[in-house]
Amino acid sequence: MRYIKPVLVFFIMLTCVKAFAYSKDETAIRKVLEQQSAAWNRGNIDAYMTGYWNNDSLVFIGKNGPTYGYNATLQRYKSSYPDTEKMGKLNFTILQ
Repeated sequence: MRYIKPVLVFFIMLTCVKAFAYSKDETAIRKVLEQQSAAWNRGNIDAYMTGYWNNDSLVFIGKNGPTYGYNATLQRYKSSYPDTEKMGKLNFTILQ
């Protein structure tokens, strides 16, 4: 019986640590999305792409199928959106 309280406290602390880690991750993800949205809306594709994984193994799937690699994805964006008029405005909506 005397071990129940310390075990219960341990599990409560573990839950709090996990919740904090998740909120920290969520904050970091939201920050990247905000930075990407702002960069896109300024017409800065290079800055927008900093939110992507800069690696040859990146796979971006768009309406024309997959694009492989960071540089190929960057070039696809630049050729598809040559000016801010074509880019339009970007707005992320977080549903959950």
